[in-house]
Amino acid sequence: MNIRFPIPSPLEGEGQGGGPRGASDGLSATVADVASPDESRRSPSAPLPDPPPQGGRESARKGRLLRAFDAAAASYDANAPIQRAVAGRLAERIAGLALPARPRVLEIGCGTGFLSEALRRRLPAADWTLTDLSPAMLAACRAKLGDPADSTFLVVDGEHPALALADSFDLVCASLAFQWFEDLPGALGRLTALLRPGGWLAFSTLAEGTLQEWRQAHADLGLQTGTPDFPSIEALDAMLGGRTDQERLVHVQPDARAFVRGLKAIGAAAPATGRMPLKPADLKRAMARFDALGAASTYHVAYGLWRRPDRPRGVFVTGTDTGVGKTVVSACLARAWDADYWKPVQTGLAEDEGDTAAVSRLVGLPAERLHPPRHALAAPLSPDAAATREGVAVALEDFTLPVSTRPIVVEGAGGPLVPLNDQASMADLMVRLDLPVVLVAANRLGAINHALLALETLRARGLGVLGVVLTGLAFADNRAAIETHGKVRVLAELPQADVIDADQVADWSRLFPALDELARQRLG
Repeated sequence: MNIRFPIPSPLEGEGQGGGPRGASDGLSATVADVASPDESRRSPSAPLPDPPPQGGRESARKGRLLRAFDAAAASYDANAPIQRAVAGRLAERIAGLALPARPRVLEIGCGTGFLSEALRRRLPAADWTLTDLSPAMLAACRAKLGDPADSTFLVVDGEHPALALADSFDLVCASLAFQWFEDLPGALGRLTALLRPGGWLAFSTLAEGTLQEWRQAHADLGLQTGTPDFPSIEALDAMLGGRTDQERLVHVQPDARAFVRGLKAIGAAAPATGRMPLKPADLKRAMARFDALGAASTYHVAYGLWRRPDRPRGVFVTGTDTGVGKTVVSACLARAWDADYWKPVQTGLAEDEGDTAAVSRLVGLPAERLHPPRHALAAPLSPDAAATREGVAVALEDFTLPVSTRPIVVEGAGGPLVPLNDQASMADLMVRLDLPVVLVAANRLGAINHALLALETLRARGLGVLGVVLTGLAFADNRAAIETHGKVRVLAELPQADVIDADQVADWSRLFPALDELARQRLG
């Protein structure tokens, strides 16, 4: 759907000093794009706001974003008609969701409060946690809403929310914030982990085709714009399982000068990583071409709605080490929970049958409930090393949880920090698949330290842990220490056995609590 907004430029009639700090005549910066000469020369050691955002992982780009948004807080509302319209449209979608009578709501990137204000009109009884990277934006939102008693305001990096936020929310929402994230798939995994069963993630973000006229003006002249690359609708569908809606909003402005100033006035001053500002003469040419194309800017807006299942879609089984019994535990869980089985990456096929064949033999699952590995590699090495040896590229984006009407037991390779490739680990795969974790540890001297280190790693990624399974000979006090210091339940202790066959797995499977019971325990 295309909607043309005959919106006059929000800066029409303002003087040349109408933008945030550093805005001069709008011609000597790229609109990469929007970084003024003053801002591009600002000392990289300029202080960031104190205190730093909770959960933040500081980068040079995020530092620039923070400063730009702080500077734009006072001018934002008067210069953001598209942002206001999109917030209202998202609020309408949220109002139609099945939410509790008094939902707990977490908003990421609340800015000056467009979505907060629109939602409060539609959800009059709720408990709110409103967050933003920028302290100045957050203060503006707080003032706009009148500092209500039912709201908590926190400076938070929404891409990496702090563990202090790892409660359960009925709604996590964000309007036009996700396009600033550097790792959207990972962020979606971390944010959906904050939802209760049945809770909703609802967001709007910019998609491929946004600011296409500005890009075209540059392309016609053989220039590169600094505008960030936005994800395609297909990519967003893949992240959410085909749950995105879309529309195009067109903002008609008097000229390119108004367009540039408008972007500066809302803090959109961070160019894409690696993009260089244009020379002033090239920027003037690009602006003239933009005017010739009609001085309109299209915003391709994607709306995402995703509901966390009432029952977990499955579990991810990981270990404190290799050879601690993950495959046997996976077989027990598949038997106990009438679940499917999936090994996303199998290595070591040059030496044994592989874990899928072992689970098939131990549980007797039919072929349709044994999902084949996405990558099957010969060498008995980590996925990264085995794939490199065979010349295979393994990417995090390769993996999507198989579709099934049953829960799926997913078995990882080694422990949480085993490399999947040169950038991602097994823990990143767990986040992507958005599954709670069962940790397997060998019950021996050192098990306490190994288990607590693994639990710390998992929780640092925002992953929920259903429990720990201890395997091997009973070792004095391990169970009590892990439960006490790890604040986790030991689900079962599987003793050492000379023969592990289907009958033994059937006996052990009776030791495990029901999956629904564990889900209620974790989220209750």
